[in-house]
Amino acid sequence: MTYTFDQLRDAVQECTSYDLHEVSPDDEHYEYVLIDPFGDQDGDGFECLEDVYDYITNNEQVAEYLAQPYGWVSVTA
Repeated sequence: MTYTFDQLRDAVQECTSYDLHEVSPDDEHYEYVLIDPFGDQDGDGFECLEDVYDYITNNEQVAEYLAQPYGWVSVTA
């Protein structure tokens, strides 16, 4: 299954106190970062959505949220 940025962000927001942001440090590449409840970046950024998925689904609630049928699409945005 492949998830879009919006789907992964929804899961993070619904199941945790964190947010997921998409940033472009050099106007050519995107990076995905987790933002804690205080507005600070938590750890290093992720280079691709697959890495974000792998990390956030360590949280059981996030994994269950994404396992719902409405959370799946066949292409990435």
